[in-house]
This record gives sequence, C-alpha cells and structure tokens, in this order.
Amino acid sequence: MEYMEYDVFEKIVDEYRQKHPILFALEQDKIPNREQVEAFEIKQNIVLSEKYKKVLLQFDGGYFGYANLYSLDSKSDFYLLHYNKRPIEHALYIADNGCGDRYFLQVENRACLEQVFYFEHDTGIVHHTKYADILEYLVEVGLKATV
Repeated sequence: MEYMEYDVFEKIVDEYRQKHPILFALEQDKIPNREQVEAFEIKQNIVLSEKYKKVLLQFDGGYFGYANLYSLDSKSDFYLLHYNKRPIEHALYIADNGCGDRYFLQVENRACLEQVFYFEHDTGIVHHTKYADILEYLVEVGLKATV
C-alpha cells in the first residue's frame, strides 16, 4: 500500500478548488494552530498521525467537499470529541458518511496510524479500506476523484 505525499494532495485539492469551487463553499471549522493541536494531543494523551495533523492545520474539519471531517473546533458540530469515547484507546474516529457509519484511524500505543478503517454502526463490523491514509480518503470520498 502506497501513501500519498502531502504535496500531491495539495495539488489535487487546488485543482479541484479551481474547477469546482462550490465543493469548498460550505462553512469550514476554525483552523487550529500548531500549539492547539499539540495541546489536544497532550490533553487526550494521543499522537495524531502526521497527515491528519497537516489536514487539521490547513483545512481543519467540517465539510471537505462531499466528506464530513471531524475537527478540533469545540464549537462545531464536527468536533472530534463528540464522536470519540475518552480516553481514546484503539480508534480515533475522524469522519462519517452522514448515516452513522464512521471512518477511523487505528490507535496503537497512544499513536494514530495512517491507514483508514470503516466502522458500520448498525452491525458493529469493522472494514479495512483501500485508503492508505487520510489524504487518499479525502481525495476519493471528499472530492470524488480517483487516486
């Protein structure tokens, strides 16, 4: 499984933003600064994946094209801690499909891994996805583009 480089992700997002500005017209959550991300990690005793941190620092959460992305904005409906039990031990839910099913990053030894998994809320089944990282998920689900 190959990971997407962040500069490739940014280029794809920029191209889609120019071609489909309506995908980025919905309200986004307040973007945190690096200190706020670090404070969240310390308070929750977790290390977010590097790519998820980069996405938070550049876009935060809320609507990302067609995707709902959880954020660090505590005043948002997409606030990360509304969707995660505390303490966060085995999974960090990062997004949903709007129907109750959630996408998550596996947590091992208090650190988030890059691979994205899918949890069906009505069956309790966890699925591996083809998304090696959040960037691939956001491109394919959020932008409806192929990776």
